[in-house]
This record gives sequence, structure tokens and C-alpha cells, in this order.
Amino acid sequence: MFVGRTNELDYLNTKYTSSNAEFIVLYGRRRIGKTEILREFVKDKKHVFYSGHQITDFMQLNRVTSVMTEHFNKKIYSDSFNQWEQVFSYISENLIEEEKTVIIFDEFPYMVEGNSSIPSVLQSIWDHSLSKKNILIILCGSSISFMKNELLSEKNPLYGRTTGVLKITEMDFESSLGFYPNIDFHEQVAFYSVFSGVPYYLSRINREKSLKENIITSILQNGSVLFNEVEFLLKQELREVSVYNTIITAIALGRTKQNEIVQLSGVEKTKLTYYLNSLIDLGIIRKEFPSTIKTKEMVKSRVGLYILDNSFFRFYYRFVYPHVSELMDGNIDIIYEDIIEKQLMDFIGYEFEKIAIAHVRNINQRKEIPLRLIRIGRWWDKNKEIDIVGYDISHNFIFGECKWRNEKLGVPVLKQLQDKSMAIKEEVRDKYYILFSKSGFTDELKNLALIDDKIILVDYNLAKGGFGIN
Repeated sequence: MFVGRTNELDYLNTKYTSSNAEFIVLYGRRRIGKTEILREFVKDKKHVFYSGHQITDFMQLNRVTSVMTEHFNKKIYSDSFNQWEQVFSYISENLIEEEKTVIIFDEFPYMVEGNSSIPSVLQSIWDHSLSKKNILIILCGSSISFMKNELLSEKNPLYGRTTGVLKITEMDFESSLGFYPNIDFHEQVAFYSVFSGVPYYLSRINREKSLKENIITSILQNGSVLFNEVEFLLKQELREVSVYNTIITAIALGRTKQNEIVQLSGVEKTKLTYYLNSLIDLGIIRKEFPSTIKTKEMVKSRVGLYILDNSFFRFYYRFVYPHVSELMDGNIDIIYEDIIEKQLMDFIGYEFEKIAIAHVRNINQRKEIPLRLIRIGRWWDKNKEIDIVGYDISHNFIFGECKWRNEKLGVPVLKQLQDKSMAIKEEVRDKYYILFSKSGFTDELKNLALIDDKIILVDYNLAKGGFGIN
């Protein structure tokens, strides 16, 4: 079952319909859904799909020979290509000009691992012939360090040849709804909050079982599909896994400032930045700034916070990693009922704020609000926090509050938000307010919103399987 990824497919189709030869690098961490996107993209197109393996270069050439000759249906004079120059020349010579051919090398880093000359050879053939053909080449890889720091670096022979770079990230909440249709919206939020927007994790959800049952059978049980997922990912991408585990644990425990991470982890401050940047590249953490800080000010600003950007990792390091020994001993029900269940509402509430911010971005892009916001995010200072603050170029602001409670939101919550908005020191021309609620709104607040178009109420009760705007 293929779900979402409309923007990514649109991007690839734009490249496909281009009148020029196109050369795309597509990358993203393990399990993020790269191969599924590519399979969906080429299902109705003339294409060759080769997936690299961690094997010798000799065997790699044998396998790619079989795939290429089967597609182009033109024999070669030997049993196998013995050089990569022959592979790329063979492709160039057999392309049909009338129809664009898509050539995909999935897990390209594995190919280069066996033969480091491949990028140089491909660069030469691209310059001399492939760049003049009706072709779309896609190099895909899961190794972030290789794809970003080597393949896309200035020192790489292919630097400057690519016509596009597409990084695949997590799906947002609204794009993920196809993984769990026909269930209540609050359950969809709960599943997304635990399993995150990684398609593989979402695909493990059994829609016939409750959230508790899915957490136990897919995450908490030793040997379950996601029990060792985090450790496996870190070992595949990073060295010094123990250091990264310590840093991530510190952030999961609320140590979000650099000095706090140093104090709890024991990692030297001079080395910490390197580790943090590696985790940012993997999409595990991100550095967040109050939404009113300008981009050019972020480098020198000290108010940035490091937070876990993937909710599954946040769940794992909050509830699984500290209790691995107990879980392996079989104390699953105790860990779930005495620890996870008691904190799950707060955990989901935090993720609900992120979902709400993404929703504001979506409705802003769809022009469903009377503003054209250029920045949207959280905001805080030493005394106050606001869940959502966005603004446009004319200094019109929108302020948002999110409540994951089993009670309706009333006018007092709006008043509190209006009071907190006074803490913004920037020039404010006009103010709008947007409130998100799990359990709806009081009649008093709904009546107020009817007569004041600057108050926007977003209620899941108004739309099955999505947000509704009152």
C-alpha cells in the first residue's frame, strides 16, 4: 500500500517531463520510504531499477549486466561487463530518443563501496554523452554521511553535474492518515505520536489492535520488529554509538541546551557540536529557535534548543531505552501500565503541538487563512511560551494554543493566549488567534469566534479523519 508523498512524486514527474537530460540525487535515512517512492514513480514509465548490494565489485558488475541487458534486450560480447565505463556507455548507446528512460541506482553507496572510481566514470560518460540524451538518472542512498558529505561535496567528481537534489524526510500527520483510515481522529494522532512519520514504522501498525497492543507487540517485546530499530539505525550510520546514545538520552530527558547536554552526557563541549550535527543530518534531532528570530541571527543566538525531531525516537528514549533490561526480562505489562500509560497523555500532547504547527503550514500554503505567513513555529522567552507564532511580511501575527485534554476549551484559554501574545516585542500590525482542541470548544467561545473573524477554532470533531475549522 502506497500512501502520500504527493510533493515528492510531483517533483520527480516534473523532472521526467523536462525536455532536458536530468540527473537527480535522492537520499534519506533508512526506513524513510525512498525505494517505495521510486517504485511508485516509475510504475508506468520506461525504466531500469538496479539496487546496489554490499558485494564485491566483480559480482556487482555481473548483477548490473543482467539487469541492463534484460531491459535493453541487446546482448554483449562477453558474459559480463568488466568495467563500469562499459555499463554507462551501454546505457547511453541503447537509449531511445522518443521516450525518456529512467535509470535508477538504488543504494548507490554500496556500489561505490566496492569501487570508488564509479563517480568519476559516471561523470565522464555524463559529460560526453548521457547529458545529451533523453534520460533521467537517479542515484539513491540511505547513507546520509556518504550522500551528503561525499557525493554532494565539491571534491566529488559528480559535483555540479546533478540537476536536482531531493532529501526524503518524514511524512507529516495529514499525509500519513492513509496508514490508519477509519479510526477516530484522536487515535490517529496517538498512533502518529508514537510511531512517527516514518512509513516503515507506520506500516507495522495493526489496525485491528489498540494503541496499547501495537506498542507492546511492535516496540516493547524483545525480538519485535522495532525493539532494536534505533540501535540498528545508529550502528549503520554512526560510529561511537554509546556517545550518541548518551547525547540523545540527555535531550530526551529535557536537557535541550548545549551546556546542559555537556553536563549530563560528559561529552566535551568542543566535540559535542560534531555529534549534534550528525544527529541533525539523520533527522533524529533538530535545533529549534523562537519563530521570531531571523535566520541571519541564528548563528550567534544562544536561545536555540536541541530537541528530538522524531517522535518514535522520543518514545524509545523516554520509555524503552531506560528499561531495556526489565523489558527483556518480560516485565512488559509493568513497564507499560506503571510508566508509559501514566505519561502517555502528556507525551501525545507534546506531539499534538507539532501536528498543529504542520497543519498551520498546510492551510497557509492552501490559502485557507487570511494571512500569507513567512515563518511559523514555537516561540518562547525566559518567562513565557506560545505553542504557535507565525507572521507575514506586513507584520500581521497569528498566535496559537494546542490542548490535548478531555474537556472543551473555553474563553479563558483564549484570554491567556491573548495575554501571552503581549510578550512579543517585534512590531505587530494585526493579531489573529488559532486554537486546537482534542475535545472541542464551549458554546461561549464558538459564539465569540462567529462574530470575530480573527479567532480560528480547529476541532477534530468537525471533520472525520482530519482537522475541521470552525
